[in-house]
Amino acid sequence: MRFVLRGALRPGVSAKDVMLHILAQPFFRTSKGIGKVLEFAGPGIASLDLDERATLTNMAVEAGGFTGIIEADEVVVDYLHAQRGAPKDEIRARILRGDDDAAYLESFDIDLDAVEPMVATPGDPRNGVPLSKLDGDVKIDIAYGGSCTGGKKSDMDMYARVLAKALEKGLRVADGVECYIQFGSQQIRAYAEERGYTDIFEKAGVTMIDPSCGACINAGPGASRTKEQVSISAQNRNFPGRSGPGQVYLASPLAVVASAVMGKIVPPEVLLGE
Repeated sequence: MRFVLRGALRPGVSAKDVMLHILAQPFFRTSKGIGKVLEFAGPGIASLDLDERATLTNMAVEAGGFTGIIEADEVVVDYLHAQRGAPKDEIRARILRGDDDAAYLESFDIDLDAVEPMVATPGDPRNGVPLSKLDGDVKIDIAYGGSCTGGKKSDMDMYARVLAKALEKGLRVADGVECYIQFGSQQIRAYAEERGYTDIFEKAGVTMIDPSCGACINAGPGASRTKEQVSISAQNRNFPGRSGPGQVYLASPLAVVASAVMGKIVPPEVLLGE
């Protein structure tokens, strides 16, 4: 299957919102994506950094797919050169490209400009609805930012962006809400420390967690402890019992910490003003 991405994401929207939007489509809600490979392509890819692209491919499994792929470009070449020291021409020579006349089971056009902040209601990551259409105020007990989907460098950028805005407004994590941010690796923790993000997180009332398996598999802080607790999470799945006995809503890193500050599920623009 091929997803052709066009345009660019609005300031309060992330790749997680794109995936929740895709998963909510009838094709995937009726399990037609099982056992397939999802390819993401189109000019909109260029507007996404490597971490945001990884969110797309990571969540292909939530569509039932075997994997997700994106054709490598100069963003990938630069990354591999920086990480491994390999000559750029050598990396470019190894890039695999799709055939111009390749046939696909299905093809979808995604206008990134039109994607809204999303939330997946408890029980299934395919339960996505725009945050603007979420019924009533949903008060939360836990906000969890982390996992392979929400613990990357760009996710730290997003958490810090929202929480810095909150601190400017004299706000911090709401009373009665437990807010956790878990780093995906020690390198990502160092990244957050170097940019002053950990100071922002601490001042905002966030509990920081070292890298490890975490709330997304009901292991450690961030998982619910009773069936009455409500969580908003940046993880990739919210099947019953996956992250404790409570109810888990999935959302972008932006929405997770915005909701932590407001004490209920809100779109990130409530704090960002965008």
